[in-house]
Amino acid sequence: MDKVIDVFLEYKIDQNYVTQYEEYMPTVKRMLETFGAYDIKWFEAANDQPYLYVEMFKVNKHEHYEAIKSLRQAEKNHFSKEFALFVDGGTRKIHCWAFKQKKI
Repeated sequence: MDKVIDVFLEYKIDQNYVTQYEEYMPTVKRMLETFGAYDIKWFEAANDQPYLYVEMFKVNKHEHYEAIKSLRQAEKNHFSKEFALFVDGGTRKIHCWAFKQKKI
């Protein structure tokens, strides 16, 4: 098993689609779990960046991170096309990073 990878996705939702997006998030969670994601957390920016959202979760393999990143940023599959409707700027505005925790 690889070292645990912390994944962060960040994007801004079009203000006209906030309700639909928030209703869609259980579907996103189920999709993430099929790729081995766990400890899934979902955040909305406090007050200084309206409509900005972050997803954070863990995966055990770099391949799982790459698969999730590809799925979320692609425009060629049903899931991504549907999700892209909510994102201000579409899938090209979904930012995804993987980190390995360091000890201080």
